[in-house]
Amino acid sequence: MKRKNDYRIGEFLFRFYRKRSASFLANIYKSGITGAPKDIHRARLDVKKILAIVDLLRIVRSKAEKDPGYDKIFKRLYRASGKIREIQVNQLLLTRSEFLAYDLTLFKQDLLKMERERTREFLDVIRKFDEHKLARIEKRINKEVEEITPVTLQKKTNRYIRSKIALSLNLLEKGDNEKNIHEARQHVKELSTVLSLVFSIKPTDKLELVIDGLNRSEMVIGDWHDKVVLAEAFERFLKQHRDADENQMTQIRECHQTLCEANTGQIESIVRDVRRAILSEPHL
Repeated sequence: MKRKNDYRIGEFLFRFYRKRSASFLANIYKSGITGAPKDIHRARLDVKKILAIVDLLRIVRSKAEKDPGYDKIFKRLYRASGKIREIQVNQLLLTRSEFLAYDLTLFKQDLLKMERERTREFLDVIRKFDEHKLARIEKRINKEVEEITPVTLQKKTNRYIRSKIALSLNLLEKGDNEKNIHEARQHVKELSTVLSLVFSIKPTDKLELVIDGLNRSEMVIGDWHDKVVLAEAFERFLKQHRDADENQMTQIRECHQTLCEANTGQIESIVRDVRRAILSEPHL
Protein backbone atom coordinates (compact mmCIF):
# COMPACT_ATOMS: atom_id res chain seq x y z
CA MET A 1 0.00 0.00 0.00
CA LYS A 2 1.41 3.38 -0.98
CA ARG A 3 1.93 5.98 1.69
CA LYS A 4 0.91 9.61 1.27
CA ASN A 5 4.49 10.82 0.66
CA ASP A 6 4.95 8.27 -2.12
CA TYR A 7 2.58 10.21 -4.34
CA ARG A 8 4.73 13.33 -4.10
CA ILE A 9 7.41 11.72 -6.30
CA GLY A 10 4.97 11.07 -9.12
CA GLU A 11 3.37 14.49 -8.76
CA PHE A 12 6.77 16.20 -8.79
CA LEU A 13 7.94 14.31 -11.87
CA PHE A 14 4.74 14.98 -13.77
CA ARG A 15 4.77 18.69 -12.91
CA PHE A 16 8.45 18.83 -13.92
CA TYR A 17 7.64 17.10 -17.22
CA ARG A 18 4.68 19.40 -18.00
CA LYS A 19 6.74 22.50 -17.26
CA ARG A 20 9.59 21.37 -19.51
CA SER A 21 7.18 20.20 -22.21
CA ALA A 22 5.41 23.58 -22.27
CA SER A 23 8.74 25.40 -22.37
CA PHE A 24 9.93 23.08 -25.15
CA LEU A 25 6.87 23.78 -27.31
CA ALA A 26 7.20 27.52 -26.77
CA ASN A 27 10.88 27.46 -27.71
CA ILE A 28 10.54 25.32 -30.84
CA TYR A 29 7.74 27.54 -32.14
CA LYS A 30 9.74 30.63 -31.32
CA SER A 31 12.89 29.23 -32.95
CA GLY A 32 10.74 28.26 -35.95
CA ILE A 33 9.94 31.96 -36.35
CA THR A 34 13.29 33.51 -35.46
CA GLY A 35 15.77 30.77 -36.41
CA ALA A 36 17.91 32.32 -33.66
CA PRO A 37 20.69 30.15 -32.16
CA LYS A 38 19.69 31.05 -28.60
CA ASP A 39 16.10 29.90 -29.17
CA ILE A 40 17.27 26.66 -30.78
CA HIS A 41 19.62 26.06 -27.85
CA ARG A 42 16.84 26.68 -25.31
CA ALA A 43 14.67 24.09 -27.04
CA ARG A 44 17.60 21.66 -26.96
CA LEU A 45 18.08 22.20 -23.21
CA ASP A 46 14.38 21.53 -22.63
CA VAL A 47 14.69 18.25 -24.55
CA LYS A 48 17.68 17.24 -22.40
CA LYS A 49 15.59 17.71 -19.24
CA ILE A 50 12.65 15.81 -20.72
CA LEU A 51 14.96 12.97 -21.73
CA ALA A 52 16.24 12.86 -18.14
CA ILE A 53 12.69 11.97 -17.03
CA VAL A 54 12.42 9.38 -19.81
CA ASP A 55 15.74 7.86 -18.70
CA LEU A 56 14.64 7.83 -15.07
CA LEU A 57 11.44 6.00 -15.99
CA ARG A 58 13.49 3.51 -17.96
CA ILE A 59 15.67 2.92 -14.88
CA VAL A 60 12.82 2.33 -12.41
CA ARG A 61 10.63 0.40 -14.84
CA SER A 62 10.47 -3.38 -14.43
CA LYS A 63 12.70 -5.25 -16.88
CA ALA A 64 9.64 -7.25 -17.91
CA GLU A 65 7.93 -4.08 -19.16
CA LYS A 66 8.43 -3.01 -22.76
CA ASP A 67 10.08 0.37 -23.27
CA PRO A 68 7.35 2.71 -24.60
CA GLY A 69 9.94 4.67 -26.58
CA TYR A 70 8.93 8.10 -25.32
CA ASP A 71 12.23 9.54 -26.56
CA LYS A 72 11.61 8.70 -30.24
CA ILE A 73 9.54 11.83 -30.79
CA PHE A 74 12.46 14.01 -29.67
CA LYS A 75 15.42 12.26 -31.31
CA ARG A 76 15.37 13.89 -34.76
CA LEU A 77 14.96 17.33 -33.27
CA TYR A 78 17.68 16.73 -30.68
CA ARG A 79 20.14 15.48 -33.31
CA ALA A 80 19.34 18.40 -35.61
CA SER A 81 19.87 20.97 -32.86
CA GLY A 82 23.05 19.15 -31.79
CA LYS A 83 24.60 19.65 -35.22
CA ILE A 84 23.99 23.39 -34.95
CA ARG A 85 25.42 23.44 -31.44
CA GLU A 86 28.62 21.72 -32.58
CA ILE A 87 29.16 24.35 -35.28
CA GLN A 88 28.60 27.16 -32.78
CA VAL A 89 31.12 25.63 -30.35
CA ASN A 90 33.62 25.34 -33.23
CA GLN A 91 33.12 29.02 -34.05
CA LEU A 92 33.65 29.97 -30.41
CA LEU A 93 36.83 27.90 -30.12
CA LEU A 94 38.32 29.64 -33.16
CA THR A 95 38.29 32.95 -31.25
CA ARG A 96 40.93 31.57 -28.86
CA SER A 97 44.47 32.90 -29.11
CA GLU A 98 46.02 29.61 -30.32
CA PHE A 99 43.96 29.81 -33.53
CA LEU A 100 44.46 33.49 -34.29
CA ALA A 101 47.95 32.89 -35.73
CA TYR A 102 46.42 31.08 -38.72
CA ASP A 103 44.41 32.38 -41.66
CA LEU A 104 41.25 30.30 -41.30
CA THR A 105 38.97 32.53 -43.38
CA LEU A 106 37.84 29.77 -45.76
CA PHE A 107 37.13 27.38 -42.92
CA LYS A 108 35.15 29.99 -40.98
CA GLN A 109 33.10 30.81 -44.08
CA ASP A 110 32.37 27.11 -44.50
CA LEU A 111 31.18 26.89 -40.88
CA LEU A 112 28.79 29.80 -41.47
CA LYS A 113 27.44 28.11 -44.58
CA MET A 114 26.96 24.84 -42.68
CA GLU A 115 25.25 26.66 -39.81
CA ARG A 116 22.68 28.09 -42.24
CA GLU A 117 22.11 24.66 -43.81
CA ARG A 118 21.74 22.90 -40.46
CA THR A 119 19.36 25.62 -39.25
CA ARG A 120 17.14 25.04 -42.29
CA GLU A 121 17.15 21.31 -41.54
CA PHE A 122 16.21 22.02 -37.90
CA LEU A 123 13.32 24.25 -38.96
CA ASP A 124 12.09 21.49 -41.27
CA VAL A 125 12.08 19.05 -38.33
CA ILE A 126 10.06 21.56 -36.29
CA ARG A 127 7.45 21.83 -39.04
CA LYS A 128 7.01 18.05 -38.96
CA PHE A 129 6.86 17.77 -35.17
CA ASP A 130 3.76 15.91 -33.97
CA GLU A 131 2.29 17.85 -31.06
CA HIS A 132 -0.61 15.39 -30.76
CA LYS A 133 1.83 12.55 -30.11
CA LEU A 134 3.40 14.67 -27.38
CA ALA A 135 -0.01 15.00 -25.71
CA ARG A 136 -0.49 11.22 -25.81
CA ILE A 137 2.92 10.68 -24.27
CA GLU A 138 2.03 13.10 -21.47
CA LYS A 139 -0.95 10.96 -20.47
CA ARG A 140 1.15 7.79 -20.41
CA ILE A 141 3.90 9.42 -18.36
CA ASN A 142 1.36 10.76 -15.87
CA LYS A 143 0.07 7.23 -15.30
CA GLU A 144 3.54 5.69 -15.08
CA VAL A 145 5.06 8.13 -12.57
CA GLU A 146 2.22 7.39 -10.13
CA GLU A 147 3.74 3.94 -9.54
CA ILE A 148 7.16 5.18 -8.41
CA THR A 149 7.87 4.75 -4.67
CA PRO A 150 10.84 6.14 -2.69
CA VAL A 151 12.14 2.60 -2.06
CA THR A 152 12.10 1.71 -5.77
CA LEU A 153 13.66 5.05 -6.71
CA GLN A 154 16.56 4.65 -4.26
CA LYS A 155 17.20 0.97 -4.98
CA LYS A 156 17.22 1.27 -8.76
CA THR A 157 19.05 4.58 -8.81
CA ASN A 158 21.88 3.11 -6.72
CA ARG A 159 22.09 0.16 -9.11
CA TYR A 160 22.16 2.57 -12.06
CA ILE A 161 25.00 4.58 -10.52
CA ARG A 162 27.13 1.49 -10.00
CA SER A 163 26.43 0.23 -13.51
CA LYS A 164 27.25 3.53 -15.25
CA ILE A 165 30.41 4.09 -13.23
CA ALA A 166 31.57 0.55 -13.99
CA LEU A 167 30.94 1.09 -17.71
CA SER A 168 32.87 4.38 -17.67
CA LEU A 169 35.85 2.88 -15.83
CA ASN A 170 35.87 -0.15 -18.12
CA LEU A 171 36.02 2.09 -21.20
CA LEU A 172 38.93 4.03 -19.72
CA GLU A 173 40.74 0.79 -18.85
CA LYS A 174 40.34 -0.57 -22.40
CA GLY A 175 42.69 1.97 -23.87
CA ASP A 176 43.47 5.65 -24.01
CA ASN A 177 41.85 6.56 -27.33
CA GLU A 178 39.31 9.15 -28.40
CA LYS A 179 36.44 6.71 -28.95
CA ASN A 180 36.63 5.20 -25.45
CA ILE A 181 36.90 8.61 -23.79
CA HIS A 182 33.94 9.90 -25.79
CA GLU A 183 31.80 6.90 -24.79
CA ALA A 184 32.84 7.30 -21.14
CA ARG A 185 31.84 10.97 -21.33
CA GLN A 186 28.41 10.02 -22.65
CA HIS A 187 27.85 7.66 -19.70
CA VAL A 188 29.00 10.34 -17.25
CA LYS A 189 26.71 12.97 -18.81
CA GLU A 190 23.69 10.66 -18.80
CA LEU A 191 24.31 9.69 -15.19
CA SER A 192 24.83 13.28 -14.07
CA THR A 193 21.64 14.49 -15.79
CA VAL A 194 19.46 11.76 -14.31
CA LEU A 195 20.93 12.08 -10.82
CA SER A 196 20.42 15.86 -10.84
CA LEU A 197 16.74 15.14 -11.40
CA VAL A 198 16.71 12.52 -8.62
CA PHE A 199 18.46 15.00 -6.31
CA SER A 200 15.75 17.58 -6.94
CA ILE A 201 13.19 14.95 -5.84
CA LYS A 202 15.05 13.60 -2.84
CA PRO A 203 18.30 15.45 -2.00
CA THR A 204 20.97 13.72 0.09
CA ASP A 205 24.54 14.71 0.96
CA LYS A 206 25.91 11.51 -0.55
CA LEU A 207 24.07 11.99 -3.83
CA GLU A 208 25.29 15.57 -4.01
CA LEU A 209 28.88 14.33 -3.69
CA VAL A 210 28.32 11.82 -6.50
CA ILE A 211 26.96 14.56 -8.78
CA ASP A 212 29.89 16.85 -7.93
CA GLY A 213 32.33 14.08 -8.87
CA LEU A 214 30.53 13.44 -12.14
CA ASN A 215 30.54 17.14 -12.98
CA ARG A 216 34.29 17.29 -12.35
CA SER A 217 34.76 14.31 -14.65
CA GLU A 218 32.70 15.93 -17.37
CA MET A 219 34.59 19.21 -17.10
CA VAL A 220 37.91 17.37 -17.47
CA ILE A 221 36.74 15.83 -20.74
CA GLY A 222 34.54 18.67 -22.01
CA ASP A 223 37.07 21.16 -23.38
CA TRP A 224 39.19 18.38 -24.88
CA HIS A 225 36.13 16.82 -26.55
CA ASP A 226 35.14 20.17 -28.09
CA LYS A 227 38.59 20.40 -29.68
CA VAL A 228 38.32 16.83 -30.97
CA VAL A 229 35.03 17.80 -32.67
CA LEU A 230 36.77 20.87 -34.14
CA ALA A 231 39.58 18.67 -35.48
CA GLU A 232 36.96 16.46 -37.15
CA ALA A 233 35.40 19.55 -38.75
CA PHE A 234 38.84 20.57 -40.08
CA GLU A 235 39.33 17.09 -41.51
CA ARG A 236 35.95 17.16 -43.26
CA PHE A 237 36.71 20.60 -44.71
CA LEU A 238 40.13 19.53 -46.01
CA LYS A 239 38.65 16.50 -47.78
CA GLN A 240 35.90 18.53 -49.42
CA HIS A 241 37.96 21.56 -50.47
CA ARG A 242 41.11 20.17 -52.06
CA ASP A 243 41.00 22.76 -54.89
CA ALA A 244 40.75 25.86 -52.68
CA ASP A 245 43.42 28.58 -52.39
CA GLU A 246 46.66 26.74 -51.57
CA ASN A 247 48.10 29.43 -49.28
CA GLN A 248 45.03 29.36 -47.03
CA MET A 249 44.72 25.58 -47.25
CA THR A 250 48.33 25.21 -46.08
CA GLN A 251 47.57 27.25 -42.98
CA ILE A 252 44.39 25.28 -42.32
CA ARG A 253 46.30 21.98 -42.65
CA GLU A 254 48.98 23.24 -40.24
CA CYS A 255 46.35 24.33 -37.73
CA HIS A 256 44.60 20.97 -38.02
CA GLN A 257 47.84 19.06 -37.50
CA THR A 258 48.80 21.12 -34.45
CA LEU A 259 45.31 20.64 -32.97
CA CYS A 260 45.38 16.86 -33.51
CA GLU A 261 48.80 16.56 -31.87
CA ALA A 262 47.63 18.62 -28.87
CA ASN A 263 44.48 16.50 -28.52
CA THR A 264 46.45 13.24 -28.64
CA GLY A 265 48.95 14.59 -26.12
CA GLN A 266 46.16 15.28 -23.63
CA ILE A 267 44.62 11.80 -23.69
CA GLU A 268 46.80 10.18 -21.04
CA SER A 269 46.29 12.97 -18.50
CA ILE A 270 42.53 13.09 -19.22
CA VAL A 271 42.14 9.36 -18.60
CA ARG A 272 44.10 9.68 -15.35
CA ASP A 273 42.13 12.73 -14.12
CA VAL A 274 38.72 11.26 -15.04
CA ARG A 275 39.51 7.95 -13.33
CA ARG A 276 40.60 9.84 -10.22
CA ALA A 277 37.40 11.92 -10.20
CA ILE A 278 35.16 8.88 -10.70
CA LEU A 279 36.95 6.73 -8.13
CA SER A 280 36.75 9.51 -5.55
CA GLU A 281 32.95 9.40 -5.69
CA PRO A 282 31.12 7.78 -2.76
CA HIS A 283 29.55 4.83 -4.60
CA LEU A 284 26.14 4.05 -3.22
